[in-house]
Amino acid sequence: MSGGTRSYEMARRMVTWGHEVHMITSFREEGSGKSGWFTTEEAGIKVHWYPVPYSNHMGFSQRIKAFVAFALAARRKAIALDGDIIFATSTPLTIALPAVPASRKKKIPMVFEVRGLWPEMPIAVGALKKAMSELVVAVLDRLLPTNSIRELTQGIAPATVANPSSSSSIWSPHRGTESSSFSIDCRTH
Repeated sequence: MSGGTRSYEMARRMVTWGHEVHMITSFREEGSGKSGWFTTEEAGIKVHWYPVPYSNHMGFSQRIKAFVAFALAARRKAIALDGDIIFATSTPLTIALPAVPASRKKKIPMVFEVRGLWPEMPIAVGALKKAMSELVVAVLDRLLPTNSIRELTQGIAPATVANPSSSSSIWSPHRGTESSSFSIDCRTH
C-alpha cells in the first residue's frame, strides 16, 4: 500500500475498535498482469484494489487520465459497498469525486480529510495552472455535501478555511506520530 501509511494506520485502529473497514485504493505495480478489482485482507481491513498505471514520470495528461480512471472506478465500488460512513482521505482534492456521489446515493455522512495544501502545492511546482485549479476547487467545494465534515491537518486549516463556501463542518485535530513506527537503533546504522 505504497503511500498509504496514514490511511492504513487509521483503518487498522478502526478495526481494533470493532469496526468493519473497507479501503478502496489503487494498485500501481507495473507488469503485474492484474486487471479489474481484486480484494485482499490486510490486518483485518478489506482492501479493494484497482490497477491503474501511475508514476510521477508520466506526463501531466497521463496522470490526469489515471486520476480520472481511478475516480470513476472507485465511485462505482464505493456505491456497491455497504457502510454507514465514508471517510475520504488523499492529498489531491479529487478524492471527493468518488466519495461525494457515494455519500449522496447511500444517504450516509462523509468525512473529507484534506492532507495537503492543494491546489497551492501543484501550482507552486508548476504542475497545475492557477485558473484551472481555482475552477476545480470551486466545483469540488460545491459538490461536497452539507453533511460532510472536513478534517484539516493542523497548519493547513488557516489556508483552507480562509475561503469557506459551504456549510460543512470544519475540524482540525492535532496530528501526532506513532513514534514506535520509527524506532531505529542508531548504533546499528
